[in-house]
Amino acid sequence: MMLSDSARQNVSPDKLRNFFSPGADAAYEIARGKRVNSAAYEFPVVLFGASATPARPHVCTVVVTRSGKSDWTVDKLP
Repeated sequence: MMLSDSARQNVSPDKLRNFFSPGADAAYEIARGKRVNSAAYEFPVVLFGASATPARPHVCTVVVTRSGKSDWTVDKLP
């Protein structure tokens, strides 16, 4: 997965590691995205088991932006 420069600057390496390795009971739901502008889409996401209180879902968004002719990067993580 490619992260944009702004996404890398706003998230610590430890937080990234924890986000991508949340544990065996973690799950997610992603819904249909909406176009933010000609080069960006926003997707609503619900994370399960990724926080200190695993029974409580975490609602957030992920933003994906076009970074080239056919390349996309994640510009915002939960």
